[in-house]
Amino acid sequence: MTILYFLKNVDIFKGLNDVQLTQIQQGCREKEYHSGNRLFAEGETADRIWIVMNGQVDLRFDLPGRPTSEENTIFSITATSTLGWSSFVPPYQYKLSAYCATRTCKILQIDKEFLFNLFKKDFRMGFLIISNLAGVASTHFHQLQNSATGPPSSAITITVHMATCGIAAGAREVMTALMEEIYSSGRQDIRVKSSGCIGKCPTEPNVTVEIGGEEPVVYQKMTPEKICQVFQKHIIKGKVQEDYKLI
Repeated sequence: MTILYFLKNVDIFKGLNDVQLTQIQQGCREKEYHSGNRLFAEGETADRIWIVMNGQVDLRFDLPGRPTSEENTIFSITATSTLGWSSFVPPYQYKLSAYCATRTCKILQIDKEFLFNLFKKDFRMGFLIISNLAGVASTHFHQLQNSATGPPSSAITITVHMATCGIAAGAREVMTALMEEIYSSGRQDIRVKSSGCIGKCPTEPNVTVEIGGEEPVVYQKMTPEKICQVFQKHIIKGKVQEDYKLI
């Protein structure tokens, strides 16, 4: 299968004609990864898009000082799907880490600057690709909302609200600290998931804790330090942290 034929089926290139795809092909670089190889790390500068040609790529939260694990996978993508939309959105940093999850993964890389130069010459191409990228980002966001780790029947559910306002306020850092606490505790009965905004943007990051049949507790203005305290005192010892509750 030629690269040109493959590009016709890529999610972000839907609607482009053969001339436009041929121009894009000139900027493509093929690279192969092996199981466990990291394509990019959370926090690194996002300067290109990554298109999966074959294999599976997992998007994961990396825990500081811990080896990567499939348990930290938020969602996975396969052939003709795209990563790297953060290259087009400030602060231009990858939001998660990407790993090859199959024996091998073949990837196409295209530099952001190469695409921008094409956009300057062909505004319609730029409009279509950015529109398609918005759709990809939306799909990834919904996958993130629906993602979870731990058994579905867990007695304890912790929801980190990670809409745009929550992420801007530090929800990603809160999620990372929470995952670190769970990993260190060895607990297997805790389900962690992400969700959207609860309509209380000034109190973000918000975290909801549900234990058994008890009334859910929503915590406000969480930080990595506060979520660690909530975990140790509420989750482990059963004492609600009244100072942090959303009234």
